[in-house]
Amino acid sequence: MADEETQAAEGASAEEASEEASEEAAEQLKAIKVADLLVQAASGLISLGSVRLAGEQRDLAQARLAIDSLRALEPVLREQLSAELADELQRAVAGMQLAFAEAVNEQTEPAGSVASAPEPESGEPSAADSSVSGA
Repeated sequence: MADEETQAAEGASAEEASEEASEEAAEQLKAIKVADLLVQAASGLISLGSVRLAGEQRDLAQARLAIDSLRALEPVLREQLSAELADELQRAVAGMQLAFAEAVNEQTEPAGSVASAPEPESGEPSAADSSVSGA
């Protein structure tokens, strides 16, 4: 019988702790501003999107979703943020868009293709030019 009482007491204690945690969470939600949550979401999207653009974690579909989500949030956040933070967000999105374009280009280039070497700036013809002109 003592075991049943102990289990009942533990169950009641766990229930009370759960209620307290719920009340505490409700109080915390009352204090949070939607703009603050959106800034946190944007920060997370920037971090996760950047990870998905490079390395072993590359997933361009996920990166694109992060970029598109940030682009949708940007006008809303611009109204809520300081001009400096809004510009920082815009730069981050632009950088991610550029990295995305570069990643897409990497995927579409044939694996064995090598970029052509830049032309010499000196005005002297290169070896390939002299062989073409018959010199």
